[in-house]
Amino acid sequence: MENDGEGVSMGKRLAPLIGAVLLLWSAAFMPVKAAEPLDDGLYAVDYELLQGDRDSTSIANDYFEKPALLKVDGDELILQMTLNHSKWVQELQEASGDSFSDVRVVAEDDEADTRVIQLNVSGDLAEPFPLKMHVVIDELEMPYDHSYTVRLAVDESSLKETDQQWVDSIEEGSKIWFFIAVALVVIVAIFVAIRFRRSK
Repeated sequence: MENDGEGVSMGKRLAPLIGAVLLLWSAAFMPVKAAEPLDDGLYAVDYELLQGDRDSTSIANDYFEKPALLKVDGDELILQMTLNHSKWVQELQEASGDSFSDVRVVAEDDEADTRVIQLNVSGDLAEPFPLKMHVVIDELEMPYDHSYTVRLAVDESSLKETDQQWVDSIEEGSKIWFFIAVALVVIVAIFVAIRFRRSK
């Protein structure tokens, strides 16, 4: 009888432990609920540039203003970021398929030494994605000239809707001014032709 009592007592002590193990096991294999898709719109979001091979902050992180702007249009996610040491960053490329291509520049201010760029987010926003940089700093006593890869990590928890202004593309603006200039030339040419005929 004493053995039966010990067995029951041992079973009572093991039951919570077995329950906890089963609970952890079921949680590990439970499907993770996918993040809700973002509504179309404009968001401010914090981010950090990490070193290419570790989760330490890259010194290049200081070359970028925070926060970034994230434009959501259906499945399309576009990040717009501002460099605050534009002349130092000679080259900046984003992943494009199996290679890299230059990021899109949408605005530049030589006097302020800033540059606004756009990045297309093709994967999961929560996953850091690579950028290739070529940085040249001639002002140092020993000039710095290095090319390296960093990873851009977006802080999804910081996302919030914003009324900040999205910078329109230089290319789009240039096209508009081109058409305006052409229209003015045509108008002036017509005016001159009319005056020339009247003078005859």
